[in-house]
Amino acid sequence: MVGGTRTERVVSGAKRTTLVVLHRGGKYRRFELFDDLQRLGFDEVLSIEPAGASYDIEALARQYVGVRFLLLHRSLSIGEQVNVGIQEAFGRVVMTVWNDTEPERIAGKSVVRLAEEEDVLCVVPMLRTDRGEVIPSLSAPAFDGGRLRVIPLAPTSDGATSLYPADYVGIYRRERFLQLGGFDPAIATPYWQKLDFGFRAHLWGEAIRYHSGIRVTAASGLEPENTTPDAGYRRFYLKNLMVRFRADEGTLPASRFPGFYLRTGGGLAASWSLFRETQRWVQTHRYRFVQDARRITELWEPAE
Repeated sequence: MVGGTRTERVVSGAKRTTLVVLHRGGKYRRFELFDDLQRLGFDEVLSIEPAGASYDIEALARQYVGVRFLLLHRSLSIGEQVNVGIQEAFGRVVMTVWNDTEPERIAGKSVVRLAEEEDVLCVVPMLRTDRGEVIPSLSAPAFDGGRLRVIPLAPTSDGATSLYPADYVGIYRRERFLQLGGFDPAIATPYWQKLDFGFRAHLWGEAIRYHSGIRVTAASGLEPENTTPDAGYRRFYLKNLMVRFRADEGTLPASRFPGFYLRTGGGLAASWSLFRETQRWVQTHRYRFVQDARRITELWEPAE
């Protein structure tokens, strides 16, 4: 960690807010970026610097005293970067953005207000193009012929539920996020990683809701998702879609292994090993579950 003021978390700082900045696209308008971020009104800005960054972090830290720079020593998935940022944040409420997005000027004050009004795991903001067009950034689950579909939706009203935060951009309650376990580091593909996070949140009784009080400009919109089933899909499928909720707990009985193996492929030994690992995980967290995936989709509010 380079730069910033290393103050301790104390009771008087319970309402502190942190802005975590993720990076893509190289050295994207570095000096303009941090000039803008320091004007947003957050108590702290934490920049997650990619592994192998070649620019002079020490010089940036001297110029931007309100920014802490976290230097990664190895490549991490996006979800892992969010995990590290929220873990290291001083703020009780943490907003994540990308270096190529632009939160509105009053974002810091809006986050403080939302933190007082919304007691949920994550609030997702309004995402707009640079022409002011609202981006369909909410997601809703549905089963079609036994297969999961994720439907993108344009936000219609404050309080609308989303399956997961689009592009990882959101306002997270730090303690709730950490108690949930954050994003799964064993899932590398962003699509399956976000789906796993979102389903787990809803399976465990948390909420992810939209609020227009926070607006973020994403000039190029959202990039198309890579939804190709891979190892991350298999892990997501087991942890979320295969779990059944009975007698006030989540279960993953051995009788579900054949269906998992036939549907997702992979070697028999590797599939059984992953199944047994997930069984142990479900057993450990069995009382965190309040519903299963089928119930989530059945009860999803149609207006959203």
